Amino acid sequence: MQTCKFCKSQNLVKHGIRAGVQRYLCKSCNHHFYDNQITFPRMRLNSHAIVTVLNLYYNGLSVRKVSEQLFCIFGENVSKSTIHFWIHKYAKLVKAYTDTLQPKLSGKYHHDETEIKVGGDGRYFWETLDEDTRFIVAHLLTERRTSEEAKKVFRQALEKQRPIAFFTDGSFAYDDAFKTVFYSRFKTNKVEWVRRVGIKARETNNIVERLHGTLKDRYKPMRGLKNDDKAESLLNGYVINYNFCRKHQSIEKTPAEATGLEVKGWKQLIERSQVYKTNQEIQGREIVEARIMV
Repeated sequence: MQTCKFCKSQNLVKHGIRAGVQRYLCKSCNHHFYDNQITFPRMRLNSHAIVTVLNLYYNGLSVRKVSEQLFCIFGENVSKSTIHFWIHKYAKLVKAYTDTLQPKLSGKYHHDETEIKVGGDGRYFWETLDEDTRFIVAHLLTERRTSEEAKKVFRQALEKQRPIAFFTDGSFAYDDAFKTVFYSRFKTNKVEWVRRVGIKARETNNIVERLHGTLKDRYKPMRGLKNDDKAESLLNGYVINYNFCRKHQSIEKTPAEATGLEVKGWKQLIERSQVYKTNQEIQGREIVEARIMV
C-alpha cells in the first residue's frame, strides 16, 4: 500500500502523471510526491546513497573521499557542495526530532570542554556524557569559556534528566554555574559534585576525554571549520551520529539503545524526523485556521 513520503499517511489521491511517473497528493499533509524508488522526499537519489554519505562522513572521511566512495559503490557522481548540503540539511532535520526524545540515563554525568578552530579563531565545544550509557546529554559551541556558557550547557543536561553525580575538572567557570543550575536545599534531590578529577584519582573523567578524541578524529580531516553556523550544524550531526548510529565498543551497542530508545541509524532517524516535522506543520496550520475562524 502506497504511503505518503512526508507523513506516512495512506489518505492519498492520484494527482496526474509527469514524465511517465504517477504523482500523488496526500490529503492529510497536503504534500505532493512521486511513486518511485526514492523514499526521502524531494531527493533525486535513493536513501541508501544518502545514508552511506552520512555514515562515511561522520566516520572520518573527507567530503572529497566520500564523493569518490559514492561513485565506487553506487556509480553516482555527486558534487562536494551537494554532499555538504545533505550533511547540513539532515543534521538540522534530525536534531529537531531527537531533542524531543527522553532517554533513560544513569544520572552520572561527566563534563568537559575542548578547543577547536572555527574560521581560524578558537572556539570551545562543551560536552556532557552519561557514564553508563555513553549518551551525550548536552553539547554547546561557544566563543568564550565563562560561567554563563557553562550554565547554558548545564541546563541542557538538566532538561534530559537531573543527575545524581556531576564530574568536572577544576575550571572556575563551573563554580557559579553548578550552584545556579543544580543547587537544591533537599538531600533527596542533591547532586554530588565530583571536582578536580584526574586519571590517577579514584574517580576519573577520562571517558569524556576519550569522547573529545572521537570528535578530533572527525575534525582533523576537515582542517578546521569555516564559520559558527556551519560548525554548529556539523557538530549537531556528529552528536546525533555518536548517540544513535555509532556502536560503542565498551557497551557493544549504540548509546541510544543503551538508554532504551528504539531508533537506530540515519535512515530511521530521517524518516521519523520527516514525519515529526510534517506533523508540526499540520498542527501549525490548524492553529492558524482556528484563529482565523475565531
